Amino acid sequence: METQEFKNKIEEVGKIIGMIADFPSDEDMHWHRWAHLKKDQQSIRVSNGDYQEQNKLHISGAFPTSIKGESSRYGNPIDINVSVSKTPEQIARDIERRLLPLYLPELEKAIDRVNRMNTYHQKREANIRKMAEYFGVEFKPDKDPSIYVYDKIPGLGSRIETSGEENVKFTLEVAPDLTIKVFDLLKEVNQNENL
Repeated sequence: METQEFKNKIEEVGKIIGMIADFPSDEDMHWHRWAHLKKDQQSIRVSNGDYQEQNKLHISGAFPTSIKGESSRYGNPIDINVSVSKTPEQIARDIERRLLPLYLPELEKAIDRVNRMNTYHQKREANIRKMAEYFGVEFKPDKDPSIYVYDKIPGLGSRIETSGEENVKFTLEVAPDLTIKVFDLLKEVNQNENL
């Protein structure tokens, strides 16, 4: 299947099922043609050109990722294969009949999972930002929110990171004698809090 023929067919399929076709550049489709059909949070990937399946369109449901790039769904892919000789109307019917009934319920679960993951990450980042502001250090968002605090108290270094949504944990780097003093101080604070 030539690239333009692929694009024309997939655009027509998209119109029939109420989705917009999104294509990479023609240069990116030299050996392997692919596109996404999109509507709201639905995304269906259509591809052709694998050396084993020149006569097939591979159609699969795509799932969102979290703000940290984590997958929202694990397990077997939800996909179908259809002949490239089918008309856009036949391909559209195959998507509606064979793919969507499996894909849409899984997409709903994946969206819920992504929303929960994003809330979790946002809470973790808010906690560590609060600590960074308090200690006057820069926070750079990454996959594991943490900050390093050195030279704020002579002889004391610390790594502060998030621990779940609600807590932070910190690691102290101190001399042995100071370690004992820090633990004695923490015990005293804890006893006063429990009075």
